[in-house]
Order: sequence, then structure tokens, then C-alpha cells
Amino acid sequence: MSFGFVILSHRVKDWELLAQLLPRLRELGDVEIALHHDTYQSPADLSLVKRYGVRLLPPIQRTHWSHISKVFAIIRGLECLFRLPKPPRWYATLSPTCYPIKPASAIANQLNQLTADFYVDMRRVDFQSSGMALDKYVEEAVAKRTIGVIPFISRRGQFYWRPLRVRRPRAVIPFGEGFRLYHGSDWFVLGQQAVAYLLSLNVWEHPVVQFYLTAYPQDRSQAPSPVETVIQSLLGNASQLRGQYRNWHYIDWRGTTDWHPQVLTEQHLPELLASDALWARKLDLERSAGLRRRLDADILDKG
Repeated sequence: MSFGFVILSHRVKDWELLAQLLPRLRELGDVEIALHHDTYQSPADLSLVKRYGVRLLPPIQRTHWSHISKVFAIIRGLECLFRLPKPPRWYATLSPTCYPIKPASAIANQLNQLTADFYVDMRRVDFQSSGMALDKYVEEAVAKRTIGVIPFISRRGQFYWRPLRVRRPRAVIPFGEGFRLYHGSDWFVLGQQAVAYLLSLNVWEHPVVQFYLTAYPQDRSQAPSPVETVIQSLLGNASQLRGQYRNWHYIDWRGTTDWHPQVLTEQHLPELLASDALWARKLDLERSAGLRRRLDADILDKG
């Protein structure tokens, strides 16, 4: 059974991380790798691309964090792999900061045993407020638009700029009874049927994509993050597909305040060993060097 990986990158130092990740992916055997590297921001390392047989995609446009451009890049990567003469059975999204935490044989065995059409760590947001702070944020970001900021002092006496928001016209919001909003991780595993379904939709013209294009015509940051809502909502509303609301990543969000997960270090090793995840993120070149050495020596048989 073959596996496909879609990776998005944009930084110069991403190539140092990819130099460590790509050989790990090749250990799985029959593997196809599609890489969307944003050459508007840094050049591509063509020697590394050639060494590991990576399918380097032409950049669709300059990509930005929390922007619809990243959804387009993911779809383009899925399409590249799905249109191959021998398309992969499973498709996983990874970043350069990901790293396997199981031997290649264990990862292959786990993927071969999957039976659902997609595995995405997501939840339905019903605009009735579940009480979760994240749901409230997502609901407000969809229902209202920011028209400016005003100076504000918090109860703790701290100064900050408070967004001034007004409610959007209901007609421009693509979510409702007929199309539910789902929010979740952009690190997922998709089967062939799920990828075929996404490609059949003409995602570029879908109302939820048009919402992001028209609601934020000049913005480099869009909320809620499109990579955490678009594909998730398309799959969540596909009644013909069977999904499981989980992924195979270990990610530590504890104590974070800036929408980025914790950088993993050797302190995380016991939790990684106990996890059933296949990959972990976020690994840094310097701060995670000790953890990567331990993984290589103790788990991945590369000591």
C-alpha cells in the first residue's frame, strides 16, 4: 500500500528540517511526497528535492499564516498526488517541523489498518456556544467583522488594542443548517475517497472559499484560520464519507497564548512514548535536537 505526503514550507531553515524528515518518510517504502515551497519567500533547495524524489509544486501565490492561500496549496498537493498513474492509498499533511515517533514499520502497519475515509481532529461549531473559549472565538470571527481597534485597559490594568466588530449580513455567511461549520487541525490523514470528493467540488468556487476571498479581500490574516475550517467543513458535511475526529499527531497546546503549539523537547519524551500518535510537532532545529537524538536512538533504530 502506498502513502502520500503533502508538505508546505516557506523558510530557508525549513530545508534543514526537511533534510531530517524526508529520509524518514522514504523509510516507509512506496511513498510519494508533494512539497509546496513558497519561493516568493525563500529559494528552493533543488538538490534536496532531487535526492529524495520530491514532487516540487510551483507556488500558487505567496502564502501567509492563517490565510486561504494555504488551503489552495494543500489542495494542489493532494491533486498532484491523486492524479499520478498510481495514486497513494493514504494522504497525510505534514510540516517541516514534524517528525515520526514510531518506527517506519509501525507507521505503515497503522496506516494499512485504517478503515475510515478521513481522520481529522475537528469538532462541529453550532453557533450556540458550547462554552469552550475556542468555539466562542470561531463563532464570533465568522459572525462579525473587524472595522478597527480602540485603546482599552484590562481589569489587570494592562493596555491593549481592542477590536471593534460589527455583525456581518447573514447572507454572506456560508454556514448554517444546510452547511455546518467544522473547525479543527490542518494535520490530517485522508483516504482516496475523501481526496476524490474534495477534488470533485471545485474548491476554488465553493461558497466557503468565496466567503474568505470576499470577506478579507486585502487581509494577510483571516479568522477563523481557513486551514482549520475549509477542508474540515467540506469533509464534515459529506454524508457519504465516514470520518473519525482525530489525527495521528502529538501536539502540545498547553499554556500557549499565541496560536502556536509548544516546541517539543526531551521533557516530552515520556508522553511521546505513551502516545499512539505516529508523528509529533513542533520540533525545532536547536531546542529539539536532544529529543530528535533520543527518538533516533531509542525508537527509530538509528542510534
